[in-house]
Amino acid sequence: MRPGDKESWRRHYDAGGAVLSPATGGRLAQNLRGLEAYRLSEGVFVSPAPLLKQVRINALVDGKSLLMPAPGMHDGFYLFSPYSIAFPRLAQAVTPKGMPRYGRRLTTGQLAGLELSLLIGEALAVDRRGVMLGDGKGFFDLAAAILAAAGALASGVAVVGAGPAVDRDLPADPWDVRADYRLDAAGVTSCRADSAAAAWPIFWEQLPPVRIRRITPLWQLKEKSNLCHSGGSDINAD
Repeated sequence: MRPGDKESWRRHYDAGGAVLSPATGGRLAQNLRGLEAYRLSEGVFVSPAPLLKQVRINALVDGKSLLMPAPGMHDGFYLFSPYSIAFPRLAQAVTPKGMPRYGRRLTTGQLAGLELSLLIGEALAVDRRGVMLGDGKGFFDLAAAILAAAGALASGVAVVGAGPAVDRDLPADPWDVRADYRLDAAGVTSCRADSAAAAWPIFWEQLPPVRIRRITPLWQLKEKSNLCHSGGSDINAD
């Protein structure tokens, strides 16, 4: 396994079976409730991973606004308000199939001011520095950068990475979002993360044009950036 090769690390963890099972989701959700940053949060972003389904349900039950990304982020993000969905329907609502029916799709402009104070995502592994080894698709990192650029994050926003611990340093790229806390079935562990929301720029040069066009909020932010550089002042964010 080459030290700087993420794909080698991914194959290692997939083959080793160390990835957290969705069956541990209930325990993870309960452990997260003990984290002060979670208890104090009013708005949270949670990835659509099956492992975090109970976390998403708990967020609404605990009176928090929940933001989820649409599949592939093609349609951006959906917002769920607490106490607005009947309890028996929550399990269906917080799935990729349920979000169009029960959530409210936000335009890029409507992301501003959400004041999300906690971002929660799944990882194959999390090291002591908070480096998270993802599945290679980069959606969590890109979602965080989009939300930062759109003004959706609160000051001092924290990141929780749900995944097993690793005692060696994982490889990291400049655009990787690091976890402030690692969450697993045993509890929550503080990481020595050295990143902040202000340090989550969109690395446009690393994104193929076809990917930018397929992700609505990304495309709109790109168009807004182009307009600003050319002297324009606004875009249609619908």
